[in-house]
Amino acid sequence: MKIEQYISQLLYRYQCVTVPGFGAFLTEFQSAQLDENSHSFYPPKKLVSFNPFIKNNDGLLANHLASAEKISYEIAVNNIQNEVANWKMKIQEFGSFSIKNIGDFSLNSEKNIVFVPTDQINYLKESFGLSTFVSPSVKREVHREIYKEEVEALEETAPIIFTPEKKEISAS
Repeated sequence: MKIEQYISQLLYRYQCVTVPGFGAFLTEFQSAQLDENSHSFYPPKKLVSFNPFIKNNDGLLANHLASAEKISYEIAVNNIQNEVANWKMKIQEFGSFSIKNIGDFSLNSEKNIVFVPTDQINYLKESFGLSTFVSPSVKREVHREIYKEEVEALEETAPIIFTPEKKEISAS
């Protein structure tokens, strides 16, 4: 049974989703970003990281899986254990594997798990519908000094003289 979609669903609602016997996916809020070089705006998002040392079953994933699949908690725990065994076999055999919509796992030279999260999904539900966009550069008053010099030159050749208006007072 694929448990990827259930992990993904839980990442929208929780800061930590533990996969018993494998590790925990942790999320951290990142505010909106602006890349001034490319004029790109990035909405706020949840950054996903992985901690292989948090392996104890907190019940969150198993309860969610049992509820969604209408199976018992024990069967859900067994399904998670089977999927974890499959992941461990893949990483030992092939050196890497991917979890859809979450990220890629690989082994480094010391045989430690390295996690690279996918950047296709934003797990911050408050950012739903917001996407990255590029804006044309905003022209600032860079030429202000040039315009100021032009105006001063014009004032020297044709000075502007203000003459007060004469108002007629009407008697009522």
